[in-house]
Amino acid sequence: MKVIFRADDVGYTDVHNLGTWQAIEKGIVTACDLMLDTPGFESACKYLRNCPWITIGWHTHFWGRPVLKPSEVESMVDDEGKFKWRKDKKALMEVDYEEALKECRAQLQRCYDWLGRLPDTCGGAHGPLGDAIKKVCDENGIAYDFVGGIGYDGKEKQPAEKYRSLNIKEWIDLSGKHHKSLKVTDFPYYDPAGAIMEMPIDEDVIWMRSQHPGYLDDYVLAESSCTIPRVKDVEAYCDPKVKQWIIENKIELINTHDALYGTNQYQEHLKAINSPLWIGNMKA
Repeated sequence: MKVIFRADDVGYTDVHNLGTWQAIEKGIVTACDLMLDTPGFESACKYLRNCPWITIGWHTHFWGRPVLKPSEVESMVDDEGKFKWRKDKKALMEVDYEEALKECRAQLQRCYDWLGRLPDTCGGAHGPLGDAIKKVCDENGIAYDFVGGIGYDGKEKQPAEKYRSLNIKEWIDLSGKHHKSLKVTDFPYYDPAGAIMEMPIDEDVIWMRSQHPGYLDDYVLAESSCTIPRVKDVEAYCDPKVKQWIIENKIELINTHDALYGTNQYQEHLKAINSPLWIGNMKA
């Protein structure tokens, strides 16, 4: 069975990034979804330039500030010059498509300038912004709508037709055994490592598991409803029990590019460092 382990919210802040780097260097992260508009973007790019085996996804929540001047994207920002839908998703429907298109192109150019490559994949968004994201992804060959599976709402999500044969599915543990909520009071019940190891062993599926590994600072604590679970996600991705579960079940770790295009980037990296997680060592 093949599995993608994704780190979300990469580039949130410089401090948050440190937890992600821990999960890459000592853990099992194979893909990073990178924020292109938040304070830790530049330090994230400096680090990830040296990790070509890590797939880069475009994190398209637009939680920070636009790359363009606020005056160029007035329909997208509040009085402070920040994207205005962070707390009000209805504001996404007020976006001017042409402004969104310019901002999306500017974000991708910024990514190329700092990272030296464009993202391989991207998430989605609603309304005119979502339409603009799809437009620039089509222009640049960036994959989207390729993941299926059961969502948090319990409904089946279908990928785009051209990706269905790949059978890439997001693994979300809906049992409730390993978490109650992301509230601080429920932190003792949060067990992402346990949730990972509930993943069904299915040779016909490429599973994608997403966590938010990162450390906390005042920016993240003020901006996000997900706070201390992030540090537990770092621990889970580095957990020896999770690594042993991977080895015992002969799970092949891959990145998203590998899943989409049949490459072997992540396994070649594991082979080069002679990791016990290299599938060749498991078969020995």
